[in-house]
Amino acid sequence: MKFSRLLLVAIIFIFLTCVLPVYAVGPGTGGSKVRVNDEKIGPYILLVATSPLPVRVGQMSVWVRVTDAATGQLRRDAVVTVQMTPRGGGQTLTGQATHKNAGNDYDYVAHFDVAQAGQWDITVTVEDAPGTVETRFVETVSRGSNMTTLLALAVPFVVLIIVVGMYLWRKTN
Repeated sequence: MKFSRLLLVAIIFIFLTCVLPVYAVGPGTGGSKVRVNDEKIGPYILLVATSPLPVRVGQMSVWVRVTDAATGQLRRDAVVTVQMTPRGGGQTLTGQATHKNAGNDYDYVAHFDVAQAGQWDITVTVEDAPGTVETRFVETVSRGSNMTTLLALAVPFVVLIIVVGMYLWRKTN
């Protein structure tokens, strides 16, 4: 009975002390940061967000909602283009934001594979019957953490070593 209690305490201790963050990828997962918050830009009201939060080297998404400023109706036939340029120099990334990427018929999402950390100038262009507009903002992309991956791989082995050690200790006592 002592062994099972000790084992349970050890497992709970390990999981409480080795909590690892979970980074999800894609729109609506891993958190998002609103960059343009229902601002009237030309004939539109734009809502623009980036995800996941924090943005790290790897997959990044730019999410856009376009509303007609005159009618308050969502614009579902706009052409939304997102361009990302690294401030320190490097390749400019351009992507089409689509409803298919968003998974619904009123938002537009563009996905990017970002290979470089640093400051990125992002330009969102919206084209539709009322006109063409642009909005710009800066996104900071940080490096991914290898330590998180190493800890995630190490935890099962540590648990196994503790369990085997406790079993051997119990056998000798």
